[in-house]
Formats: sequence, C-alpha cells, structure tokens
Amino acid sequence: MKKYLLILLFILPIASIQAQSFPPTTEEEYNMGSVGYKMYLSMGVELTKGYSVKDLATYEYGDRKATFKGLYRGADKIPCATLLIYNKLRGAPEYYCIPTTDAPEILWDRFRTSVAGENDSKTDQMQFFTFAIAKLYMDTATK
Repeated sequence: MKKYLLILLFILPIASIQAQSFPPTTEEEYNMGSVGYKMYLSMGVELTKGYSVKDLATYEYGDRKATFKGLYRGADKIPCATLLIYNKLRGAPEYYCIPTTDAPEILWDRFRTSVAGENDSKTDQMQFFTFAIAKLYMDTATK
C-alpha cells in the first residue's frame, strides 16, 4: 500500500504540470509583437514590463532572411506569441506577430491580413501557405 501511495504522490505533481494550460495571446501581446518590438528596436521604446523576447531560429536563403523570436510572459517557458522578422536585401524589415493556436480568431485574421501586405503582388496561394505554416509552427511550439 505504501508503494502505491508513493507512486501516486510522485505521479500527481507531474500530471498537474503537464495539465497546466497557458493563456492565449492577448490583443496587447499581439500589438507588442507586431508593432511594439519594431519600436523597441528602432526608437529604444521599452518593452512592456514583465515580458521578454528570446531568439528561436533564423533562416537565410539568398537575399532573404526570416528570424523567429519568442515573446514570453514573465518566467513562462512557452512563448505567448512568436515574432517573425522578414528581411530582404536593401529592404526594410517586416514584422509579423504569430499568435498562439488558441488565441481569438480576430488575432489570426490580423496575422493573415498582415501577411497579405499592402499591395496585391503576392498570390493568394502563397499567403495561405504562409498562414498555414505559421499556424502549424505555433501548434508544435506550444506542445
């Protein structure tokens, strides 16, 4: 009986850690990722207190570069949003914020339209692929 009690006492804390859920991306966090981080870099504006940004990955191909950064709340181990910074040689960086999978759909709509850009030179198919890949990435990043 003592063995079972000890096993139960060992398993319960692990199960509760795995069962923890993280709050979805908020509107404020989305704005911080899509606009605030750019202001932080270019004008030295402070990030909102209690948040940090950490490098996740950088991919380069030819004259293009994509950098992914995680936006973290306090001591959380999972990002509350992912920043995508896209650079093309001789062009200004473009900043995108990828919300968590369980974020309000309006934030996903904002991300989708931000990927579309200000002009219609990108095809609908490529916009959708980018949107789908970002959503897939957030699915795997938060598991």
